[in-house]
Amino acid sequence: MRYVGLLTFIVLFLLFSCNASAAYDWDNNITVKTGSMLWEYTETYSDNRSVIFKAFIDMEFGDDDGFISAWELLKHDVMTTRSFFSSIENNMDVKINNSSKNVDLLRVESNMSRELIGPVRDKKDIVNSYHAFYDFKKPISAADSTIWFMGEPGTDVTINLPPEMLFISLSGADEETARKGPHGTRIRGKFGPEGEITVMFSIEEPHIPENEKEENVTQTSSATSSEINTPSLLEKIFPGLTDSLLEKLSSDKFKAS
Repeated sequence: MRYVGLLTFIVLFLLFSCNASAAYDWDNNITVKTGSMLWEYTETYSDNRSVIFKAFIDMEFGDDDGFISAWELLKHDVMTTRSFFSSIENNMDVKINNSSKNVDLLRVESNMSRELIGPVRDKKDIVNSYHAFYDFKKPISAADSTIWFMGEPGTDVTINLPPEMLFISLSGADEETARKGPHGTRIRGKFGPEGEITVMFSIEEPHIPENEKEENVTQTSSATSSEINTPSLLEKIFPGLTDSLLEKLSSDKFKAS
């Protein structure tokens, strides 16, 4: 993911104006399904960086009075969400089989920290989160083999794959680990210097054991046979009534009437 406009300015300003002990953290959590995807971003500001971040909001969306109101935060929230959406839409950060033609960005939602409201100089930890929702026009299938992500180099990333996507290998990540569990595979690491990660996978087709197939066929055949041979309640009460009615319906006399 690339920050543009406002967010790029903020990040660069924070990087060059704060000492090394000042804290800023950016985390990515990606949950992939065969038909959709959710990319969650969490950013954390603390110490001097939180003050600078709030000062920027106060200058850009408020009256630069050293205090951020709920209205000023709302304006910042709306602008940030729009910028985020445009950034992704103009330069898609997800590809399946080296193409984004099958990927649609549905919306971006944000959750700005309530700690942003109040005096700018308060050094409170600021934790903001963003959620980008994607749809795959055509679900991931056995014909697909790679999914590619573009993020901020050096940031932490967790990629969650569903059980039917069998993890094969990973490229472009640092300090990576992969663990398979009952709910799929969880991959952890950091985006490498290029900010690009590619996951290789295969799709596990549903498998039905032969004995279950035979059992299902036998049960179906038995049910069908039972339905055919079992007389209705009316037939039990009046034996031969069904045959009599069929003869009547097929007779020329009945047709003529």
